[in-house]
Amino acid sequence: MKLGIITDIHEHVEQLQAVLDELDKQAVDQIVMVGDVVETGERVEETCQLLSDAGVIGVWGNHDFGLCYEVSDETRRKYSDLVIQYMGSLEPRLKIGDCLFTHIEPWLDPTVLEELWFFGGPPTGGERLDRIFGAVSNRLIFTGHYHRWILASPKAVLDWNGGTSIQLNDGRYFVVVDALFAGRYAILDTETSELMPGCIASARLRRNANHP
Repeated sequence: MKLGIITDIHEHVEQLQAVLDELDKQAVDQIVMVGDVVETGERVEETCQLLSDAGVIGVWGNHDFGLCYEVSDETRRKYSDLVIQYMGSLEPRLKIGDCLFTHIEPWLDPTVLEELWFFGGPPTGGERLDRIFGAVSNRLIFTGHYHRWILASPKAVLDWNGGTSIQLNDGRYFVVVDALFAGRYAILDTETSELMPGCIASARLRRNANHP
């Protein structure tokens, strides 16, 4: 199975459309979104429409919490049925095979708003990696939140910045996927464990912005 992985959309509709088009060309079997659909709410309708039309599944992020968990009546009145339905389909965590998808590090509870907003800087090793890998047993852990590429084993953060494909077929790994609003995405081949990072060029994004 080929999984497209996106995160940190923040209502950047043009970038989202460009990445969805690219993932369609790459013939991925499923797209997984790792949180933060929402930014200001001004373009959340368009964003949710694109995600829904593409059959994207995923988890909520810290910016999404109020639309996904214990949604108030006031919030339900404020947004369309499409937004409420799509955001309500997002989960706190998602497992596919030996992969775990969660917006934040897995030792944090995504149903607790204060923990969902945790930002102690990216993990650099030591106790943070012990907490990440000790919290769950999944072989591959994918998150967003940090707006950068990060790859770590239980022993160390590895020297990789998303510039090349990498094999994840031996051992356990923690992967932070860079933000979609910067045109970033990843494809994981679950059979070969190859992770292929991708980027939509800024020139292409500008062309898409001129043709909604």
